[in-house]
Amino acid sequence: MSETSSSPLLFDTSAESWFARTQDTLAATWWRKYLQLHAVHVSAITVLERTRGYSMLWRAAAPDRRPFIESARLAYLDSPRIVHPVDTAASMVAGELMALVPDPPTPPKRTHRVAESKSERLARWRFDTIIAATAMVNGMTLVHNNPADFETIRSAVENSPQRFPTTGALNLIRCQTLTI
Repeated sequence: MSETSSSPLLFDTSAESWFARTQDTLAATWWRKYLQLHAVHVSAITVLERTRGYSMLWRAAAPDRRPFIESARLAYLDSPRIVHPVDTAASMVAGELMALVPDPPTPPKRTHRVAESKSERLARWRFDTIIAATAMVNGMTLVHNNPADFETIRSAVENSPQRFPTTGALNLIRCQTLTI
């Protein structure tokens, strides 16, 4: 199993969600050790995506399931974490990333039992670029669970380093590699 990071990591939406619900013993052990040393760090975009996910689940749920979903949403919002804002610096880096890679590199996903529309896919892609920019601006390694998207962003940064003189590279770690 990978050693627990000596500095805080920024968790993408999918990574934060995966660690919160994983049944993998090694991953759960790594997560507990990490939380003993660090708070969970996320972008404000992760809070947006998680809130949207709970709302979509709630709307699609049978009335008797809605209180459980609302309880999970409130528990998420009440759990301790450090939320990094999308400030001017992150917005500028995200704008550069969006110009370098304007189209999503991956096909539509199925989320909450609904096929992702073209506009939703583009929004997800834009959110991923903002989360990556947040990591870069804060000098944090980004833990993620969707390599095709984030590796495309990393490659764009590596191919155009002159566009990111104050942030440097995008450092990435896949969730599953933390448990190997």
